[in-house]
Amino acid sequence: MLVYLHTRIEPLRLSLFLAMGLLGACGDDGATSAGTDTQTSTGTTQSTTDGTGTPTGTTDTTGAPTTGMTGTSDTGTDTTSPTTSTTTTTDGETTAVSATTLDTTTLGTTTVDTTTTTSTTGDTDTDTDTGPDPECTILMQGMTDPPVPSGWVKCGDKLPHRVAEEVCLVPAPPTNCPLNGQPCQTNDDCTDQPFGSCQYFNVGFEGCGCTYGCETDADCDAGFVCRCGGDILGAVSQCVPSECTSDADCGDQLCQFSQSMGYDCAAEVVNGACTTPNDLCDTDPPCGDSPCAFNTDNDVWECSLVACGRPFMVDEQAVTAPAAARDDWRAVASVPMAPSQLRAALAAHWTQIALAEHASVASFARHVLQLLAVGAPPEFVLDTQRALADEIEHARLCFALASSYGGAGVGPGPLAQAHEPGAADLESVVAAVIREACVGETLSALEAREAAERAEDPGLRRILGRIADDEQRHAELGWRFVRWAREQLGDDARARTDAVFADAVAEAAAAAGNMAREAGTPELRAHGVVDAPLRASVWLRGLEGLVQPAAAALRAAA
Repeated sequence: MLVYLHTRIEPLRLSLFLAMGLLGACGDDGATSAGTDTQTSTGTTQSTTDGTGTPTGTTDTTGAPTTGMTGTSDTGTDTTSPTTSTTTTTDGETTAVSATTLDTTTLGTTTVDTTTTTSTTGDTDTDTDTGPDPECTILMQGMTDPPVPSGWVKCGDKLPHRVAEEVCLVPAPPTNCPLNGQPCQTNDDCTDQPFGSCQYFNVGFEGCGCTYGCETDADCDAGFVCRCGGDILGAVSQCVPSECTSDADCGDQLCQFSQSMGYDCAAEVVNGACTTPNDLCDTDPPCGDSPCAFNTDNDVWECSLVACGRPFMVDEQAVTAPAAARDDWRAVASVPMAPSQLRAALAAHWTQIALAEHASVASFARHVLQLLAVGAPPEFVLDTQRALADEIEHARLCFALASSYGGAGVGPGPLAQAHEPGAADLESVVAAVIREACVGETLSALEAREAAERAEDPGLRRILGRIADDEQRHAELGWRFVRWAREQLGDDARARTDAVFADAVAEAAAAAGNMAREAGTPELRAHGVVDAPLRASVWLRGLEGLVQPAAAALRAAA
């Protein structure tokens, strides 16, 4: 299950684009918008139902264009919301909604629970009669004729919930890529996983990329369900995280889903969990620009705030020095107190982070020589030397934390592989920087930012905030170098770097999926620890909100 994040992405994306000298086209609300809407309606039937599931009317929309907001899903595909109409009273309660639907009798004996109402403060009151029940809508699969239910129901402006699993009839939609020279042109180019589809996206810059869908829940890993593509649901089918498979798993509650990954994210049904009597929201409007999402730290639905250094690689493996008993790598730092039962785990964590920061020193030292070998401008050499110095201090701070929590001095042993030269030609250096900096260090910087946001001790928060600022600057240095280097490369070499980006993103997304299924240590998060489930959320959000838009911008710029 993905974890609620504290870090907002949009300011970091702005900083990254400014560092590269590139700015995307953004809407007034900060969300990335497309210059041209290429999506159209697939000719589905619309109906609305009252709170009991009785249809109240139908409208033929065959051939009508869809004119809703365009955004980007976490797979990099263009997501276009349907045209909807709502009637809103002065207290913020939505009392009518129109969307793509079908007569509720197609769900057999399934009933729709609409006894929950929401106040303007986001508090949820159950079984309170404050007016007519919101009209309920069965969300339909896209590109099917006749329309077919998706298994999700949405009542008024409340979040959608899943009443049953349905087979997705279009697990891999036809390609809609209108561009040449992209990583994929047709679905035949997308074969790494089942149900591959080449889809157009626009995040201020246009591109096409492979997405991989699903047909049933059996196609997804444990902890995920198969969400069909369709209006409101998302552009294409996708395995999405969920702690429940349907309302039946939740007793007298609902298997509810967020309507986006977080602040400044595209509209899509994602991240499911059972509702609880203590929920603070069941709809987005009280949350402003942020979505109502399930907070796994507190096991409650509430308004979300979503909005390790460069590895030293040898033979495609990240290597670090072994830990050693010593005090000279230990900075002077104020280390917060921690309960005795947590100190061993905290010492182990900060030792691991310190060794990774120490290895980053070797990575930047090698990169200085690579920059000289490829004739890079002097500012890249100077900024890389500064980054090397930053990493020395990061390692010393983290060794100080590890030593204090462990009760004995700890530092690095010999880094035996430090003499390894690494890549030498420009294209190989670019490929390494894409993997280590543009993807790896961008995600590490976001991870450090999330750790700082969660740290409760002010001194620890300052230390982690300083590291996060430095790592963000290091990641931006990598992106700047790749932009410069691509201008030196020919068309064929640039196409190969595009493929490196795609592979690196896919590998990181797969790793995040594995981490999301690992057991977490939420009791350590207040001490600046980003455990596996939280890291999975950070990585997926970073890939969607930072890496993929920046990579698309680079492709468009050169």
